[in-house]
Amino acid sequence: MSGTVYRGPLGGTATLTINGIPFNVVGEGQWQASGPVNETAKGQSAVEGFTQMPGQGFISATCRDRRDYPVSSLQGASDLTVVLVCANGKVITCNTGWQTENITVNTQEGTFELHVESDTVTEDIVS
Repeated sequence: MSGTVYRGPLGGTATLTINGIPFNVVGEGQWQASGPVNETAKGQSAVEGFTQMPGQGFISATCRDRRDYPVSSLQGASDLTVVLVCANGKVITCNTGWQTENITVNTQEGTFELHVESDTVTEDIVS
C-alpha cells in the first residue's frame, strides 16, 4: 500500500452494545472474525497440506458495571447480538452469540469481563 497513508484514529475509543443496550468499554476490547481455520497436516514423511474446519469468532471487552442492569443475567446467556464500534470506524457484529467463560465483577473498579462467541462475527468497514 505504498503511497496511501491513513490519517485518522487507528485505535482508542470503542463503544459496545449488547442486544441494543449500551455498555461503557473500559479497556481490552478485542474481536476475531468467524471463518475457516486451517491446520497444517503433517505425516512422518512430509508436510502433506492442511485441513480446514469452521471457526467461531468472538467479541470480548472489559465493561463498566451498570447500576440499572443485572450483569448476572449475561452469565450463560445466548442469542446475543453484540456490536463493537472501533475508533478506526470498523463495526464488528456478533449475531446469535453465546456468552462463554465466567463473568467476574471487580467491585473496586466497577468492571466485568465479557466474552461472547458465535459462528457469525463480521467486520464491516464504514467510510
